[in-house]
Amino acid sequence: MIEGSLRDVALVDVLQVVLAGRKDGVLRVERAGRQARVWLSDGRLWAASVDGGVHLGEVLVRLDLLDVDEVQVLLAEQGATDDHTALGAAAVARGWIDGDQLAEAVERHLVEVIGEVAGWRDGRFRFAEGDPPPGAPTESGFDPMRVLMQVDHARSGAASVEPYAVLRRVGDPTAVPLEPEAWEVLGLIDGRRSARALAAEVDLAEGRTFGLLAELVAAGVLALAPDAAPAHPVLVVVGDDAERRLLRLALLRHGMRPHLVADLEAAAAAFEALRPSAVIVDAGLAPRAWLRTLRRRAEGSHVPVLVLGTERGPWWARGHAPGTDRLARPYREVDLQGWLDQRLPRAGP
Repeated sequence: MIEGSLRDVALVDVLQVVLAGRKDGVLRVERAGRQARVWLSDGRLWAASVDGGVHLGEVLVRLDLLDVDEVQVLLAEQGATDDHTALGAAAVARGWIDGDQLAEAVERHLVEVIGEVAGWRDGRFRFAEGDPPPGAPTESGFDPMRVLMQVDHARSGAASVEPYAVLRRVGDPTAVPLEPEAWEVLGLIDGRRSARALAAEVDLAEGRTFGLLAELVAAGVLALAPDAAPAHPVLVVVGDDAERRLLRLALLRHGMRPHLVADLEAAAAAFEALRPSAVIVDAGLAPRAWLRTLRRRAEGSHVPVLVLGTERGPWWARGHAPGTDRLARPYREVDLQGWLDQRLPRAGP
C-alpha cells in the first residue's frame, strides 16, 4: 500500500510512481469531506471519479453525444453504483453512442477529474492493490502519458478570470497570435453570458477556458462588460450528485448562476445567503413542509419553484405551495430552459 499527504507530494507524482509499478488497484484521495478515485491497471489509466465534481454523463452532454434527458434515463437505470463507466456502457448497449465515442468521453472525464484533484494542495491519498478497474471502453485502458500531458495543458498558465465575469470584444483578434482553442472560445463571446456559462458550451475543461479568456483580456481582445446584467442565481436542491451536475450544466448553458446543495437542511441556509431568483428541488426529498415554510417568509413568498419528479407522489397529491410548478423526469433541457424563460423573462443567452 502507498499512502501519504498531498502537502508532501503532488498527485501527478503519486500517479507516476503507481503507474511505474504496473499494479492493479485504485488510488483514493480525500480532502475536506470529498473523495476522488482513479483506477489503474498494468501501468494504464482506466477511469476516475470525484465527489461533487464532473460526471461522465455531464461530459457526454458537453460533447453533444447524449441529451440531458437521455443521461437521466441512464442514471435511473444505473442506480447508486459508483461505476461511472457503467453509464457509458449502457449508452453503447442502447445504440445511442459507439465505443469510440465512449472512449473519447471517458478519456476527457479522466483528464478533467485528474486535473481538478491535481489542484488540491492538501488531503490524504492511498493506493490499494486488488481493486479491479471498472469496465472501460478500451481493452487496455488509456495511455497515462497522453492523459497527463492533457492535464498539464488544461492547467497551463497561472492567469484566470472570475467565473461570473462577463466579457465583450474590444480589440482585433487577428492582430495577435491565437491558439485554435482561443478562437473557439472567442466565437461564443456575446457580452451577456459569464465566463462559466461560456465554459459550459465548449469542449474544454473549465479552468482551461478561464485561462484562455484571461489571455484574450491580456492581449486586448476582450474586456469586462460593465453594463452586463448579472446572472440569475438559481438554488438547486437535489440529492443525487450526478443529477446536480447535469442541472448545473443546463443552467449554465442558459446563462444562470447555479448553487448546488444535496438536502433541504442545506437549502435553508443557502436560500438565506443566496436569495435566489428561482429554486429547483427534487420531489424525492418530499419538500412540501419546506416549501410552506419558504412561502411564509417575505423573501420567499414569490420565488418561482420547480419541483422535479417522475410522478406527483403522495405529498404533491395533498396539495402544494402556490407558485410552484412541476417538471416530470426525464425532463428535456429545452423544457427546463422554457420554464426559466417563463418565470425569469430577463434570463437566457
